Amino acid sequence: MATFSERLKELREAAQLKQEDVAKKLRISTSAYGYYEQGRNEPSIEALLALSVLFDTSTDYLIGQTDKKMASSAYNYTDNPSEKDQALIEELKKYPELFSELTANPEKNIAALDRYWRFIHQELKTFR
Repeated sequence: MATFSERLKELREAAQLKQEDVAKKLRISTSAYGYYEQGRNEPSIEALLALSVLFDTSTDYLIGQTDKKMASSAYNYTDNPSEKDQALIEELKKYPELFSELTANPEKNIAALDRYWRFIHQELKTFR
């Protein structure tokens, strides 16, 4: 499996971005980002999450734990939502900004939200 630095460079080049472009998005210096690609430094957890969102991939893929770019989803969509699904949709509508963001680009935004949730959930486990 590829290393973090190899994956990072591969994803950046596939997105047709310069190191400077990614650094600006992460709000770090270009040299600091360059060190990630050189394997001389590792990103913070926040930067790792930001990279996974930017490149629309899982953190596990970035760090070389899996060759799957995205985590498999346990949710299967249907045109006839259950009462439970409909109740969830109605609950989400109580948060119009969140609902609007999620429905604007559902696959990407929900995947990003799922990655954040998994990260938070894992972190909470360490404190129990």
